[in-house]
Amino acid sequence: MSRLHLISILLFILALASYGYLHYQQSQQADVEVIKPLDEPAFVANALSSKKFDSDGHLVHTIYAEQMTHFDQLGETKLLKPAYTLYPDDGSEPWRLTAESGFLGKDNILILKDRVRLICEDKNAFISEVHGEELALDLDTKIITSDQNILLKGKDFTMSGVGLKVDINTTEMTLSEHVQTTFKKHDS
Repeated sequence: MSRLHLISILLFILALASYGYLHYQQSQQADVEVIKPLDEPAFVANALSSKKFDSDGHLVHTIYAEQMTHFDQLGETKLLKPAYTLYPDDGSEPWRLTAESGFLGKDNILILKDRVRLICEDKNAFISEVHGEELALDLDTKIITSDQNILLKGKDFTMSGVGLKVDINTTEMTLSEHVQTTFKKHDS
């Protein structure tokens, strides 16, 4: 066999071995899947405004937030300066909820924090305002609860207590623990 044939065979074997080695290395590498971190939002919306209607076309609630950050993998949404307007099923005057921040989880419970205010749009309502540091709103039942200090305001009084349950549809309010009531004096 000539030297030329020998060199050609050696180069062919070397090329074949190199190809086999590279193919083996690629098969040993795991497929890399890009996974978003859980704390990375799917999207951020500024000046968000939304309305929800029931199947009969009646307004259920409206929402406005300066900023909404949605985390798709967690199914959670964070709100900055949210303002909810809730419309009772009986068509009576709506209630407006505002806060500095909010959090909506998978369970459809909205947690509002920091300077939370619940205001009844009915000017003749017995209780016109509720103030607290944290309130939870079940968006399915329209029931608001809290285990924090609460301040209730009416036309002629101010009442403070701890713990609250409000059903927006029936306007029934339950204060868990009464602390103090102050009545306003009217000049006659």
